[in-house]
Amino acid sequence: MAPGECKMPKSKKSKRANRAVPLSRTSTPDEAKAKPKQAKLKRKTGLTLNWKRAIHISSVIDDALLKELTPIILQMKQESSDPITVGIDSHGGSVAAMDSLLGLLQSPDQDGRCTSIYTAATNRAYSAAASLLAFGDYAVAFPHSRILYHDLRYSGIEDVTPSKALQTARELERGNVAFSLKLANQIRGRLIWVYIDMKREFDDVRTRYESFAKRYDDAFAESHPQRQKTMVDVVGFSLALYQRLSPPADEEIAIRALDLLKSWMEIETIESRLSSRHPEDERLPDLVKGINALVSEIRSMGSASRAAPNNPEPEQQDGLDENAQSDIKLLLEVLARRFARDKGLSIGGKGLDLIMEDFSFIKDINSNEQVRAITKMMIDYDQLFFGRPIADEIKGAKDHSERAKIMEPVYPQARMLWYYIVLICRCLCEGDHLLTPGDAQLLGLVDEVLGGGPVESKREWRKANPG
Repeated sequence: MAPGECKMPKSKKSKRANRAVPLSRTSTPDEAKAKPKQAKLKRKTGLTLNWKRAIHISSVIDDALLKELTPIILQMKQESSDPITVGIDSHGGSVAAMDSLLGLLQSPDQDGRCTSIYTAATNRAYSAAASLLAFGDYAVAFPHSRILYHDLRYSGIEDVTPSKALQTARELERGNVAFSLKLANQIRGRLIWVYIDMKREFDDVRTRYESFAKRYDDAFAESHPQRQKTMVDVVGFSLALYQRLSPPADEEIAIRALDLLKSWMEIETIESRLSSRHPEDERLPDLVKGINALVSEIRSMGSASRAAPNNPEPEQQDGLDENAQSDIKLLLEVLARRFARDKGLSIGGKGLDLIMEDFSFIKDINSNEQVRAITKMMIDYDQLFFGRPIADEIKGAKDHSERAKIMEPVYPQARMLWYYIVLICRCLCEGDHLLTPGDAQLLGLVDEVLGGGPVESKREWRKANPG
């Protein structure tokens, strides 16, 4: 954990329940929007593995495997649009080959019909194989299986130079960020299912870890001024996950993701307070304006010696453009926060790396892509956030401002939950995480553990509620 963060107490129950008491759902994430009008209408259970219509991956995932499986998959898809089961017992392999295999499985036929893909970890699902498992439409883990997640890695790099090593590190970092967002979009439905199933535990874990919960509630107070029962409770969810997950996944993922969320909130609080300052308040120097003036001066100093351009180009304006000013402002806020938390911090050594890590994290989490994902999640799971269907209201809105007004009351709650899901995925992409099947289900990487997991699966719920 970062210096100064609250250490999570290890006074867990002697053994977490092997299975949660199923939450009585009047509506579920996938089925809340519309209930059958006829009482006699029965819901098909489905989501059942069919080993007579299956492929098995028991070797390295590479181009050779892809070449071997391509004709088999194409023939199965031509024969029927019934789900294809993918058995996985692999140490992983090439991410590119895994993406191609997944694309082949998920691609539509000539009439645009897609086949559902059910993935199953029959023994080992490591690295790229773990990703393939998670990206199934319905993912299942055998009770003895093991699932390994880690960050993206390069192998076989030759003639390493400092510049090449730096470039590779940056590419890996960008790759981890992109994969985290892709994974978050895939597992959000599973994590919301877990959230609903464990919601009744939130008050108990809050009482059990009262001081810890209060610390994070206070940190999030500016985003959620009042904690209401109808509010999405990210802190309670994190504590419930912590209590159920096996060490070290409990702290390395569940609590680490909450710490990262707190870091983002701190930067947003700094931004909010600086933005609310009166323009005439000159008690603090405006460093952005100072840097802007310095850039203008340096450019003017070099203008006389610059050669005339060969091609006509628009003249560059003096000072910084709007995007550059925004980036510098964020960098200064990140810098100030780091120095405020660690008086012994030095720009040299790892200090600059930590600062740039914070900067990249905040920059990415505030991107338009994240905003679109939050909006989509609010619409897809409207019962959770609004307590009612809102699709018709949004469709009937006159313009963008009216749609925004409909979503505004719960947007902060949805944003907090979405970012927590993304940060869980970020944590999975940092270091090595060997997970039990139960841990994988709690983290949204699989839907079901054969024989029963810590959360009631969607298939099990359908069997118990056939109406």
